This record gives sequence, structure tokens and C-alpha cells, in this order.
Amino acid sequence: MDAIIQKDFQNLVVLDQSRETAKEILLDKYDETVAPFVRIIQQVMKANDENHFEALKRIQDKTDLATAPEKKILFAAALMEIVEEVNLKPIV
Repeated sequence: MDAIIQKDFQNLVVLDQSRETAKEILLDKYDETVAPFVRIIQQVMKANDENHFEALKRIQDKTDLATAPEKKILFAAALMEIVEEVNLKPIV
């Protein structure tokens, strides 16, 4: 169980680093640039009745939307925004 928690934590760190990279590159355009990626993940979640991680996995496996390196960063940033909103905001 500790190994699973450690891996989950490492994955969150990578997502957060991707989000920070996107923020550094996009500056004041971050929110408007990432918002469509958040909506795509949310739409896939809703259409397939699955969580945000499963939705992004589906997007990666079944489409070419997340193949370009810059799109990978934007999807990772979008996923972190969703993770923070759904899982972390109630704690803080």
C-alpha cells in the first residue's frame, strides 16, 4: 500500500510540475489556454461515466489529441486543475 501511495504522490508531483511549466510559458494566457483542455477531460468523464484519470487515459489511448509534446503538458495541467478542484480544495 505504501508503494501505491508513493507512486500516486509522484504522479501528482509530475502533474503539478507540468502545470507550473505551462504557467511559466503561457503567463497571463494560462487560464484561457488550459480551459478547453479541462472541458475536454470533463466531457469525456461525463460521456463515459468515469473519473478524470480514466478520462485522460481514454483521450490518450483513443485519440491523437494528446500526442504533441505541448498538448501533453496542457492536458497534464488541465488534469491537475481538475484534481485540485475535486480532490484537494476540500482539504485546504
